[in-house]
Amino acid sequence: MIKQIANQLLKWEAWLNQRRYFHALRDTLTLLFPFVLIGAFINIFNQAIFHKNGFLAQIYHLSSWFPGFKSLMTYTTMLSATVNGVIAVVAAFTAANFAARVLKRDNLLAGLTAAVSFCLLNFNYAAFTKQDQGASSQFLEQNLGSQGIFLALLVGLITGWLFNHLTFKLHSHQLIETRRHLLNRAQENWLPMTVTLVVFSLLSYGISFVSKNGLNGLFYSAFRSPFVNPGSVFLNIVSVTLLSNFFWVIGIIGPIDFSGNSSVSTVQNLEYALQHGSAWGAPNPITLHTVFDSFANVGGPGMTLALIIAILWRSHNADFRTVAKASWLPSLFNFNQPLLVGLPIMFSPILAIPFLLAPMASLLITWGALKLSFMPPVVYPVERTMPGFLVGWLGTGGDWRALLVSLINLAVATAIYLPFILLENRSMEGGRTDEA
Repeated sequence: MIKQIANQLLKWEAWLNQRRYFHALRDTLTLLFPFVLIGAFINIFNQAIFHKNGFLAQIYHLSSWFPGFKSLMTYTTMLSATVNGVIAVVAAFTAANFAARVLKRDNLLAGLTAAVSFCLLNFNYAAFTKQDQGASSQFLEQNLGSQGIFLALLVGLITGWLFNHLTFKLHSHQLIETRRHLLNRAQENWLPMTVTLVVFSLLSYGISFVSKNGLNGLFYSAFRSPFVNPGSVFLNIVSVTLLSNFFWVIGIIGPIDFSGNSSVSTVQNLEYALQHGSAWGAPNPITLHTVFDSFANVGGPGMTLALIIAILWRSHNADFRTVAKASWLPSLFNFNQPLLVGLPIMFSPILAIPFLLAPMASLLITWGALKLSFMPPVVYPVERTMPGFLVGWLGTGGDWRALLVSLINLAVATAIYLPFILLENRSMEGGRTDEA
C-alpha cells in the first residue's frame, strides 16, 4: 500500500513537471532562490543582531557597546525593505518570462509587462482620497514583498499565457540588439501588452471599491476569516496550523496572524507567572502560542529545520544539499523562505506532505506533555528570531523538560521528512535512468 502511494506521488510529480506552466512556475522559484536567500541573511542581521529586541542583540547587549549599532540597524532595515520588499515584483517578471519562453514568445517584454501589471494590481487608490491625500504611498507596499508572491506568480503566468496566445510571430533573439529590432519587438507585441495592462488595471480599479488593500488584501481577508480566534480548543489549533501551513505551500505567506490570536490568554499566563514566580498552574496551558508557536514552528512553518537535517543526513540530490547547506543558518533563526523556493517546497506534491504532517505530530506531542503535566506551559515572551528549539525552554523560564519536548519534536519531524527525502532520491535516480 505504501509502495503504491509512493509510486503514485512520483508519477504525479513527473506529470506536473511536464506541464509547461507548472515547469515555468518551478523555474521561477529556483531563480528566486538567491534573492530570497540574501533577503533571509539580511533579516538575520536586521532582526536578530541589529535590533534592540533581537535575540543576539539581547544576549550580548549589542546596543550598549557595538559601534554604530543604530546606523547599522537603519542600514539593514533599508536593505530588508528593498530586497525583501519587492520580491513579488521580481516573481511576476520571472514567471511571465519563463511562461512566454516556452512557446518562443518575447519573454523579456512579457516579464516587464507582468511586473507593471502586478504593480497596477497593488496601486493605492486611497492615496487620492481627500482624507489620505499626500499621507499614503501610491502603492500597497506590503503586497510587493513575500506576502504577494502567490498573486505575483498568478499574474506572471497569466501574462505569459496572453503573450503565447496573442502574439502570432515567434521571437528571434539577437546577440546584439539594434534599434530597428527593438522597435519591431514592440510592434509585434503591442496587442498582448495592451490587453494585459488593460485587464489588470481594470481589475485593480474595480477591486479598489471593495478592498482598500487591493486584491491581495481581499485574498488574505478571506483566508483569515475561518480562524479569527481558535482559542484553547485543540482541534481548532490543529485546523489553524494545518490551514496556515497549506497556505505557505501555495505561496500565501503568513495569512494568519498568530501573535494576536492568543494575546489575551498569553497575557493572563504571564501575569500568573509573575505573581506566583512559576509557570506551573498557568490558567491557559493550551493555546496557539503555547502549543504551536513555541513547539511546532522549529525552523519556521513546517518544522523545516528537521527537513534540513533529513537532507544533509540522507539526500543524494546535489541540488537539495546545496540549498540545505545555504539555508541552515536562516532556518535556525526561523527564516525558511529560502527552502520554500529553493528546493522548492512550494507546489511540491512530495515535500508538501511532510511539511503539513510534521507540525501536526509536534502539536500532538506538545499537547500530550501539557495535558499530562510533564512540563509547564510557555508563559514568558520570546523573540521571533530565537532558535526554534530554544523557544519552549526559555519561554517556560528554563525548564529542562520543555527543552526535551522540543528536541523530541525535532527528532520526530526529521523521521517524518526522511521517507520523503528517500522518495526524492528515487525520483532523481528514475530521472537518470530515463535520460540514459
